[in-house]
Amino acid sequence: MIKEETPLMVAHERGFLSGAYRTISCVDCTISSGSCQGADILEPDFNLSENETNPDFSDFSEQKEFEKKFVPKKQNNILLADSYLRIGKTNKSRRVSDCGTYLEFAHAISADGSVSSEGKLHLANFCKDRLCPLCAWRRSRKIFGQVSQIMDCIGKDYRFLFLTLTVVNCSEDALSETIDGLMSAWDKFCHMKQFKRSVRGFCRILEVTRNKKNGTFHPHFHVVLAVPPDYFSHYYVLHNVWLGMWRVATGDSSITQVNIQSCKSRKPLNDDLDVFKSMATTVAEIAKYAVKDSDYIFASDPALTDRIVSCLSDSLFRRRLIAYGGCFRDAYKRLSLDDPEDGDLIHVDHEPLRADLSYLIVRYGWAAGVYKILDSYVK
Repeated sequence: MIKEETPLMVAHERGFLSGAYRTISCVDCTISSGSCQGADILEPDFNLSENETNPDFSDFSEQKEFEKKFVPKKQNNILLADSYLRIGKTNKSRRVSDCGTYLEFAHAISADGSVSSEGKLHLANFCKDRLCPLCAWRRSRKIFGQVSQIMDCIGKDYRFLFLTLTVVNCSEDALSETIDGLMSAWDKFCHMKQFKRSVRGFCRILEVTRNKKNGTFHPHFHVVLAVPPDYFSHYYVLHNVWLGMWRVATGDSSITQVNIQSCKSRKPLNDDLDVFKSMATTVAEIAKYAVKDSDYIFASDPALTDRIVSCLSDSLFRRRLIAYGGCFRDAYKRLSLDDPEDGDLIHVDHEPLRADLSYLIVRYGWAAGVYKILDSYVK
């Protein structure tokens, strides 16, 4: 399937940017082999004027993202800030309420003055609070990107399995202790002889869900395992063996199941490259972040919101919720990826702005329940 090209808007036709050009030179290059290194090139000379008309900002891609993601997440972000204030976490409340109030999107400008409708988030003020709906969404995209990058990097050398490890649901009062036990069990599990024999690396993510019917919590691990290409012929581990290992690690013989399956493509593919890229996408979609805001933000029930927010905030405090091991950790370091939890939440797709292009930067601010354009300029 051929990806459609991003629609372009011709800025100078609307009078926003001039169509004039100026001559520049590549500073650090020299002409060689007839290439364009060091040669004078033409660059649009963009001049802004208060009397000129802005382009149609409603065509920009972020408008749809605002409607579907930013606005709903920011609305829940405000409810979280209110909850933090009510339960006495004043500093958290202040930091969370300021999150996402300032956003800048960059739109590439071509040599003829056309402005791409596809914008990239360029600057933002994110609070990085663990429960912040805006930051949790950005982290999930970041983890999606990192897992995909790592699996692209090592995909030709390994096969991948998806493993889900669970424990018995617990009450609010027991959540922190249960997560402690889960973390301890994982440490024992991945040091077992059979695990080390068959597994070459892993990405382990903690998720906590809440049963809305009885109010119990269900902490569990989603794990992507990298195994040798001949795993099914020489290193295969039976399902009952996985279950037995997890029972021993947790010390709980009442656990009835673990879910282990091969990561497969959801559609027929043409070559090996497509196969492991599709597997990476499939796994990364499953690797969501720790908690969903729908499990702890209830607009119609502030008291319930406060109780669950307090419980989750305390139980997840200073937890390491995602971990890489073995070949996953090696690739993470080799790719120079930053902290998936507390790192950059702006450039989550690892695509920085190109130095050889000009960009129309559009600034948005949060006011009265919507994002409004504050300013725009050419960078």
